[in-house]
Amino acid sequence: MLLLLTLLIVMALSATADAADSAEACRQKLIQAQQIEVLVDLDWKPPKEPKVVVGSTFPRMPFDAKEGFARTVNCFLLADTDRFVNFDILDHLNHRVLGRWEYGRLKMK
Repeated sequence: MLLLLTLLIVMALSATADAADSAEACRQKLIQAQQIEVLVDLDWKPPKEPKVVVGSTFPRMPFDAKEGFARTVNCFLLADTDRFVNFDILDHLNHRVLGRWEYGRLKMK
């Protein structure tokens, strides 16, 4: 069962959000991420950095799926542009920083 869940997560989130993806496609991917408890909260009030809170599924995902998730968040926030917005990925329990998306790259803590 866990293997099946992992495969579904990888398939849903590992696809990168490149120029061919629309902002609507990114929004749909984030809805899927909420349904499988990867994304818990997303809030952004520019010029501050976005607040991205992830659920209990996120730590169990393979790195490429985590990176795909971060790309999807970036795509959604910037409406499908080639720019990047930097943000921390926060744990839903204590808001501890699990990783950082910065200049198009994910670094896990």
